[in-house]
Amino acid sequence: MGKTSTVSSWLCCPCRCLFCGLLSCIFSVLATILVIAGVVVLALYLLFRPHLIQATVASADLNDFTLTPSTWILRYNLSVALSVRNPNSRIAIHYQSVVAEAYYQGTRADLPDFYQDTGETTVLPLAFAGDHPLEGGVAAAGFRKEAIDHASFSVDIKLSAKMKLKVWAFRVPGPKPRVDCPLNIHRRNASAPAADGPQEFHPVECRVWF
Repeated sequence: MGKTSTVSSWLCCPCRCLFCGLLSCIFSVLATILVIAGVVVLALYLLFRPHLIQATVASADLNDFTLTPSTWILRYNLSVALSVRNPNSRIAIHYQSVVAEAYYQGTRADLPDFYQDTGETTVLPLAFAGDHPLEGGVAAAGFRKEAIDHASFSVDIKLSAKMKLKVWAFRVPGPKPRVDCPLNIHRRNASAPAADGPQEFHPVECRVWF
């Protein structure tokens, strides 16, 4: 029994050494790949210094924003100038499937898809017009409260798009940006004298994330 055990142990030793060597080799290769990938990513980051796009609502005009009491139908006519800037000096951005939406009390007004070409700064003229029923008495009460207390309304402009990044001659898929612009807009008073003009609008910085 002792001789058989010794022979079996002697035969298994090379197999164990081979298996351990193979595992060690695999781990070494994986570690090397991870280190190289990390160095490449760090080098690309330091070379291109990528930055988030910047978005600002430069102007907004609420020409019509009235609620029909009997039907709770909200009639709206909103124009917004949204300035989008690409702060990257070595990365061009190609925007596709751009969609803008305006929200008030849970109500959405869709803007048809439009195309924004690459560039440092582009002003997007957004227009929302139409009518939409407010859902429930709470939304209608909120409208009346804002109209009486402040004569201004909280409207949220959201923008989404698909990106393609151009780096030198290469085009690679990019992240999907989300832009959120909370606005507080005064409704234009049609009965006010023309000399008074509309209420002054201060530019609003938008939140951008991916």
